[in-house]
Amino acid sequence: MRPEETWVEVDRVLTVAKVTGSRTPPARDGAHLTPRERDVLRLLVEGRSNPDIAEALFVSPRTAETHVTHILAKLGVTTRAEAAAHAVRVGLA
Repeated sequence: MRPEETWVEVDRVLTVAKVTGSRTPPARDGAHLTPRERDVLRLLVEGRSNPDIAEALFVSPRTAETHVTHILAKLGVTTRAEAAAHAVRVGLA
């Protein structure tokens, strides 16, 4: 794993720990996603990579990775595919 990938994973784990460490489980309806996270989620559903998402939203690839990490934690899922499937299932994308 490259150093930047390690930091993304650390950030993801810490975010999940913060969300799931509370007494209530993460809200899976997506209502707590920021408008930008919703934009990223829509692109994620289209199967876009982090560099593609970054280019489409005029942000850095690192910022796109961070948004994806936060989305996974907020939705209580562990993979991009799970996030995309959940988004389609509940009408987020």
